[in-house]
Amino acid sequence: MKWGVWLIAGAMPEDNHQQVLQDSLAYGRAADELGYDEAWVLEHHFTGYGICGSPMTMAAYVLAQTKNLKVGTGISVIPLEHPLRLAEQVALLDNMSNGRFIFGIGRGVFVKDFKVFGVDMENSRDMMDEWVDVMQAAWINRHSKFDGKFVKFDEIELFPRPLTLPHPPVHVVAQSPSTIEWTAKRGLPMMINFFLDDDAKRTQIDLYNEIAYEHGHDVDNIDHSISCLAGVGDTTQQIVDSSRDRLIKWQEEFVRASMIFKKENINMKGYEWYARQWEQNAIAGEYPVEERVDGNFKINPIGSVQECIDKLNKTVEVTGVEHFLCGFESLGGGRDRIIESMRRFKEEVIPHVKSARSLNTENTTKPTDSTVSEIA
Repeated sequence: MKWGVWLIAGAMPEDNHQQVLQDSLAYGRAADELGYDEAWVLEHHFTGYGICGSPMTMAAYVLAQTKNLKVGTGISVIPLEHPLRLAEQVALLDNMSNGRFIFGIGRGVFVKDFKVFGVDMENSRDMMDEWVDVMQAAWINRHSKFDGKFVKFDEIELFPRPLTLPHPPVHVVAQSPSTIEWTAKRGLPMMINFFLDDDAKRTQIDLYNEIAYEHGHDVDNIDHSISCLAGVGDTTQQIVDSSRDRLIKWQEEFVRASMIFKKENINMKGYEWYARQWEQNAIAGEYPVEERVDGNFKINPIGSVQECIDKLNKTVEVTGVEHFLCGFESLGGGRDRIIESMRRFKEEVIPHVKSARSLNTENTTKPTDSTVSEIA
């Protein structure tokens, strides 16, 4: 199994921004010291939902301050930058970190980002498709040239060459069916969102597997990951009482900053899924934040040690995924408390989370009621 930590860098209005960023770096160092496998940095612009506008810079800092930790972008909003610039940066971090960098990508849902940076958001799907073609060609081939819809260039040679062959790992945040289909066709692993319950996660994986299999990919060996909010306390209620207000403010900032749920954006080309998912709320200009947050407490590994174990084992059993990215930072409480939660999770929860194979074996060998009565 694999266990990662999100470095969120979310800032409330009263927070000092330097302190927020230094705290995130501290969580990266703590993850390395505690034996987590990965840390993931976010990209956001013009919002306190996350104040890291340059995930490559943040990833470089975390990589430089750790020894064994792999570090990924979660995500890099790739339509906002030229694909060759991204390919260069990825190859550079791959070399400098001795292969510890992971390139997590997505097309973005924050409307303001596209408007400010002068990118047509309705082209984000086609751009993402072309961007990945450009980057993979530059990484894999000694020389490459491209004549696409958005990018055209004569023959170039990328420097430095990637250390990891054929190229550093690429993961995709996939929420909508169209993005899942796109990701599956390419055989790239999905990063599954924290607000989905286990059955919804399984539905996404089933859709992915059907399409990936049709395109010749080995669906049993694709490293999907599940994002989750995470926090350990003596009781579940203790965690809820201490973190609910902050989590609500954090989610409210997402709704305000993304603008994807505003009336004028619900029919945006390429984002129809969001309109269908939230149609009634979007039409009313609303988003049920408190309801969503309360649901997050129920489906994410937040609470007592045993409750965290039970939730994670259920998720593994339903989805078959054994790779988790944990957002301890989102629950707040200060650096010491968050690192202590990370420690308890690593030492008291993770050792008791079972593999999918182990859970399936238990279920197939567990006696049914009828079997028990026959034995009796």
